[in-house]
Amino acid sequence: MKSPKILHLTLKKSWFDLMISEEKTTEFRKSSDWIKQRLVDKEYEAVRFVNGYGSDKPFFVAKYLGYEVAKKNEEIPFKKETVVIKKGDYKIFLGKIIEKGNHDDKSLELKLKPD
Repeated sequence: MKSPKILHLTLKKSWFDLMISEEKTTEFRKSSDWIKQRLVDKEYEAVRFVNGYGSDKPFFVAKYLGYEVAKKNEEIPFKKETVVIKKGDYKIFLGKIIEKGNHDDKSLELKLKPD
């Protein structure tokens, strides 16, 4: 049995809070070889976001819905932050949060099925 393929990413607290509240459902990453190697020609079932480094840090897992490369520069305002996207940056689309841990909210059971 194979484990579900999960993309692992780290977030700063302000972005983590926006995403765990589901106000922000797309993650934006600057174009780099690092992110390109993780996204291009890869398939994932979920994305695991951690606020910081270490096993005791808050995290959540959301369904992975794919990605695209930004075709133009744009700004997307949120309540406390604004995302500045440049042409060529990566947009990672997320579905529902399926697990939370080490966070104030009660953990949800992981709902991905292994192959």
